Amino acid sequence: MLLGRLLLLLAGQAAAGSAVAVLSAELRGEPAREVSPAFLSLTIDANLAADPRFIPILGSPKLRTLARGLSPGFLRFGGTRTDFLIFDPEKDSTLDERDFWEPQVNQDICGVRSIPTAVEELLLSQWPIQEKLLLKEQYWKKYKNTTITKSTMDILYSFAKCSKLDLIFGLNALLRKGGLQWDSSNAQLLLDYCASQHYNMSWELGNEPNSFRKKSGIYIDGSQLGQDFIHLYHLLRIYSSYKNSKLYGPDVGQPRKNTQKLLKSFLKSGGKVIDSVTWHHYYINGRIATREDFLSPEVLDTFITAVKDVLQIVDGTVPGKKVWLGETSSAYGGGAPRLSNTYVAGFMWLDKLGLSARMGIDVVMRQVFYGAGTYHLVDANFEPLPDYWLSLLYKKLVGTKVLKVDLKGADPKKLRVYLHCTNNHNPMYKEGDVTLFLLNLYNVTKHVQLPHNLSSKHIDEYLLLPHGDQHILSRSVQLNGHVLRMVDNKTLPALTKKPIPPGSALGLPAFSYGFYVIKNAKAIACI
Repeated sequence: MLLGRLLLLLAGQAAAGSAVAVLSAELRGEPAREVSPAFLSLTIDANLAADPRFIPILGSPKLRTLARGLSPGFLRFGGTRTDFLIFDPEKDSTLDERDFWEPQVNQDICGVRSIPTAVEELLLSQWPIQEKLLLKEQYWKKYKNTTITKSTMDILYSFAKCSKLDLIFGLNALLRKGGLQWDSSNAQLLLDYCASQHYNMSWELGNEPNSFRKKSGIYIDGSQLGQDFIHLYHLLRIYSSYKNSKLYGPDVGQPRKNTQKLLKSFLKSGGKVIDSVTWHHYYINGRIATREDFLSPEVLDTFITAVKDVLQIVDGTVPGKKVWLGETSSAYGGGAPRLSNTYVAGFMWLDKLGLSARMGIDVVMRQVFYGAGTYHLVDANFEPLPDYWLSLLYKKLVGTKVLKVDLKGADPKKLRVYLHCTNNHNPMYKEGDVTLFLLNLYNVTKHVQLPHNLSSKHIDEYLLLPHGDQHILSRSVQLNGHVLRMVDNKTLPALTKKPIPPGSALGLPAFSYGFYVIKNAKAIACI
């Protein structure tokens, strides 16, 4: 009797797993939302300059090729270290900076020359020791000031420019007059130099002001920070190069109670001078994160609450102001070792991109493109990780217009679906095509049927699966069965589609994600 019930239960579970889920989509009328063309953007953590000898790493041709693949977008240079960097225009560059930069003077900065191989190899061999120091510093929250030079700015700017990314630079907000008002004298030295070089940049001031007291013993309330931003706004207007430049902030951390209070008072005080409101989000603590956390619908849904909290504050203080995720990744503290740099991290990343666009976040800046920890897109040896390839596919296939989509026949928390107009800069597709992306958190293959009005359409599948015996903890991925690797240091691989015949159900294996371009969908919202 008991065995019979158990067999019935298992049969029921198998049937539920094999049942076909049915999509419904709203393709007529206006799109539900529209996000910035720079929606998926990148960060370089300011801790790369904690020892400026390592800044020339950004001269690597391979690193630039990988960054250029994710353009257009912003490149934010910021993070905790922002508030411990002092610019000294008189200080000599480091030997490594000189080796890289000085031969490039009077050349096209994106020209043939790049970091000398010997310098690159030396820096890469020394990077693991530096990385340990940075993570230790982050853990103990003990930071020392570091001096950056003109060469630091030159190399950083050239990396952004040659990668076709727009640089956003975070200025030090912890320089204070008598402990209260912001002391802008060092910022002026930096602005003087960048303006003299005609560097086209945007600006931030400080990083996670809600934790200033922890990091430095200095407390600055939201109202004072708002006045500091007004001061910076007027300072920028003095420079012909920066009188129209953008200013973003306040880059608050997770929107917990005290941080919400700080954000609200900041926006009331200085919200009128910023172009977008920036805040940061991480799902979990990298030091205690588990594989299950990365696959948990409940953990993924915590992001929804955080977005709602921030949007409510913005709508109540500076309605209509754009909201950006100014820094975000899977797990704080540098990421979760053996998780944040593997295939399984893609569930958090792709879902965050889908939810952000759907809920009205205009730009999402991924921490970090290259740098310390395990949440980077490119590892210490310049090898692209699964989230890099996921970001590249997103950039190539997903457009800025967000469409409404629903699902019947499966738990929408475990089979998560998003629909956009296809990227209209992709020459393979045309206006009116749509891109569906799906995440399957079930431990069985799920089949999805398109709605009747799309059932006769041709579909291109881009299914990303882990490669190798590490399964979802692999640091290597395959696209439609082809392992993704760079062709050489200056060439990204082709992203090969797999055509699916009209009328076919889409099959998404257990614990996987993928993109589906529905061709000739003739979505009015996309035309």
